[in-house]
Parts: sequence; C-alpha cells; structure tokens
Amino acid sequence: MDISLWVMIIAIGWTVVGLILVAALWSRAPWKAVIAWLGIALVPLGLWLAGLSQAAIDGWNTLALWWQGLIFTLPVMIGVGLLGLAALLLVVSRLVPNRPRKRKQANGIPSATTPPSYRPTPPRSEAEQTLILPENRPNP
Repeated sequence: MDISLWVMIIAIGWTVVGLILVAALWSRAPWKAVIAWLGIALVPLGLWLAGLSQAAIDGWNTLALWWQGLIFTLPVMIGVGLLGLAALLLVVSRLVPNRPRKRKQANGIPSATTPPSYRPTPPRSEAEQTLILPENRPNP
C-alpha cells in the first residue's frame, strides 16, 4: 500500500476517534470544552484534505533533526527552559478553575459590582428643570 493511503487512513481514524470523544462529552462537558474538542477532532482530516499532511510530517521531521543537531550552550539551554516553562504554564492555566475576581473597595468608593442608583434627583433650580426632558419630569 502507498504511504498516502496510510496517511489518509490515519487522518480519518484520528478524526473519527475525536468525534467519538466529542459525542461522549456532549451532554456532560461545558459548551466551551465541547467546541474546543470538536475543533481538535477536525484538525487531522482538515490537514489531509488541504494537502498539508506531508508538510506536517516534514515539519515534525525538521523538528526532530533540529533536536538531534542541537548543541547545548547556555543561551540554548535558557531558551529551551523558557519554552518548557511556557508549555507548563499553558497546561496549568487550563487546569486551574475559573473564579470571578472580587474587587476591593478603596477609600469608600463603591466597587463596580454595586448597582448604581437610578433614582432621579430633583432639580435644584428652574434652569436645571428646563434641562430635563418632559417625559422624565415629575408630575406635580
């Protein structure tokens, strides 16, 4: 069998496995997670249909060749460490539960979470009375 046929079988297989996982998560997971997994499930088939599967394989092989030929100098070790830290932070950020932030009140100023008062204040002078729209004026 030709290699392109194997790539097609693998791409369709991974997409089907992803869609089965999405179907299993559909009723239990939040919509945000379902949509994310659906997008991830469609990537292999999209790469294959767009003709990018060979480019993805070549990219992986290029990455492997780069890693094999890497000489570990201090700047390279710092860069690889920063990339590892970035990947770790991305993974941890997805695992941390989402909580809304609570704002502290500073110097007696009400926080943005307190609803504003919508009671109209009576005008103090005749000039202010003319600035109020007729439908908003109090009935005497």
